[in-house]
Amino acid sequence: MGPSNKFSINLCLKALGVVLLVLRSCEGCDDLVPEQCLLPFPNSFYLRTDNTTDTGYRVDFSKHDFPRDTLGSYALPGPLNSFDGFSPFPSILAYFKDLSDSNLPPHWDIAQSLLPQSPTILLNAHTGENVAHFAELDNGDKLTVEHALMIWPARRLDDNTRYIVALRNLSTHAGKPVESSPTFLALRDRHAEGARQEHFEDIFQILSKAGIERSSLQLAWDFHTASRKCLTERLLFTRDDAFERIENICPDYTIKNITDNYSADIFRHIEGTFTVPYYTNKPGPGSHLILDEHGLPVFQGTTEAEFEVSLGFKTILTVLSASIRWFQLFQPETALCLAGCWWCAGLQVLIPRSLVPNSTHTPAPGGILQYGHGLFGSHEEVRQGYLQGVANRYGYVMAACTWWGMSRDDVVPLIFTLATNVSAMNILPDRLTQGVTNALLLMKLMKGSFSRDAAVQFGKGEVCYDTNQSYYYGNSLGGIIGSVYMAATTQVTRGTIGVGGGPFGLLLPRSRDFEQFAAGLRVLYPRSMDYISALAFMNLMWSRCAPGGFMSYITDNPLPGSFKHKILMQYGLGDAQVNILGVQSLARTAGCGIFKSNVHQTFEMANKEGVSEKLFGFTTHLDTEVVLNSSMLQGLDPSALPEPYNNEPPSSKTDSHEKPRRFLPFQDQMDHFFRTGEIRNFCGSPPGACTEAG
Repeated sequence: MGPSNKFSINLCLKALGVVLLVLRSCEGCDDLVPEQCLLPFPNSFYLRTDNTTDTGYRVDFSKHDFPRDTLGSYALPGPLNSFDGFSPFPSILAYFKDLSDSNLPPHWDIAQSLLPQSPTILLNAHTGENVAHFAELDNGDKLTVEHALMIWPARRLDDNTRYIVALRNLSTHAGKPVESSPTFLALRDRHAEGARQEHFEDIFQILSKAGIERSSLQLAWDFHTASRKCLTERLLFTRDDAFERIENICPDYTIKNITDNYSADIFRHIEGTFTVPYYTNKPGPGSHLILDEHGLPVFQGTTEAEFEVSLGFKTILTVLSASIRWFQLFQPETALCLAGCWWCAGLQVLIPRSLVPNSTHTPAPGGILQYGHGLFGSHEEVRQGYLQGVANRYGYVMAACTWWGMSRDDVVPLIFTLATNVSAMNILPDRLTQGVTNALLLMKLMKGSFSRDAAVQFGKGEVCYDTNQSYYYGNSLGGIIGSVYMAATTQVTRGTIGVGGGPFGLLLPRSRDFEQFAAGLRVLYPRSMDYISALAFMNLMWSRCAPGGFMSYITDNPLPGSFKHKILMQYGLGDAQVNILGVQSLARTAGCGIFKSNVHQTFEMANKEGVSEKLFGFTTHLDTEVVLNSSMLQGLDPSALPEPYNNEPPSSKTDSHEKPRRFLPFQDQMDHFFRTGEIRNFCGSPPGACTEAG
């Protein structure tokens, strides 16, 4: 039995023995959690039937389902109501007054969630499988007495699947059972009537088959996840459409300037332009996708973006500015863009000295290593010294472009939107869809026409890189969105995800980087329950171009037009920017294994001795093993402080975020993986745990 339509129990009627579903005739909340309208979340109460979608449902929020902000407004549900189900990596929320977390299955011991006595149950309604998860109380606001119960799956859930959440044996801080809402008690004890009672009878029957007694339940509900098509089709459309269009554009790039002997590491620096089709209402920040009647992006025009290429030691290809060819008549935005080009895509390529022949050395062609920059950065990050060292030491031509949507140019519009109108936060996944499309086009350019240019040829016209050797490397945001890139790419087989994870809903409260944005959002939603609810529905909104939507398709079950990929994930303990819980969630979903000596994070506990995590859900390999048929996760212990056990960031004093990428054994490991497909433990001889000492 699928989700019922939205209705109030009082509006459910029985006639002639047939249950009639009566739509909710007025704005109202699900009273399962009377203290907060949107809770529990996600919830089939907020679905309606729709035979035009792959799931047969469509999200059906009204604006009054959301909390009112301090401006007196409600979020508009339009972007959310385009989904045919909920995020497959949701923030599962509920609330009980004075709830104690003493018996919740913690993130440092996820196996507790699968024990028969677990108070929290997440059940696949179709298979009856008990899904591993952890549970915690929101602790983002130290001054409140209202703490939402949050449940996180250990890995991404399946698309287009019904799940049931069941809660039992929960107690207050005084040790008394928490109180269930009158609405739930009426459903549990068969005192309600109509279609919703029938819907819950199905829930209770499935739970009974799983050995969960109806009378023990303090709350239960169900939800349905969105389909693969709903989550991925927009990006796949822009990828395929842009690739087809770029084939018909000649030339697709133009070199503007060449400077030799650019620096100690860079021999030749090349500036130019390349063409990018775009699908947003404008190429600049704050833009959104233009969609047709089927919900697919509509081609709007092309951007001629300037680039730089540095050759010799390494090549840098940099997009610094752009000009726009509009298919419409001149628009006011055009004058601003042409005057400053502040929104332009950036592209950089670094060619190492080790790939340039001289009188004593004729190198073999190197590989192409595309780099993904960090949060609110730009393509210029590829100029950092350690990356020039990677390129020169191992012989890679490095290329990078800017992640439109989460670049430095996007900071102001995103902060403004978070502080004024969260329903417009679809600008993030919309513009990021364009940004990922640009990145996919960059690799196509590098493997295509750019490789035939005389500027990257040396000796007797030999190209300094081999177009059959193409890899991806991203750190921080470049690791997070790198998971989207690696799922969608048709040009790259192997990628390294540095300090990246997902979903955003899990990462953001635990990130120091989000604090400036959280401050604006808390001004809009000062009540902690409203704030955490806003993060939950934004997590859904972002799913179309974020790890939550794509991480299941990186290594297995490839997306249409793509193929299976292999990834190496590297992280550090005590990361205050991208929390290891998100790293591990992505790794489990991608089927990564770990080496036996992999490091373990310690978490500080209030008034208790710290606890060490038990790594859950990973196939373990011997440290001496050469892994060929699995993606892998490996951590670095930089002697950081213990992390908080709740959803707040670790200390910035010992933030390890930058350390894994500069850790030489990790660089050696990455190069060996790219060249051979093998993943080995390069920490020590014999290999063992990775510590900062190496």
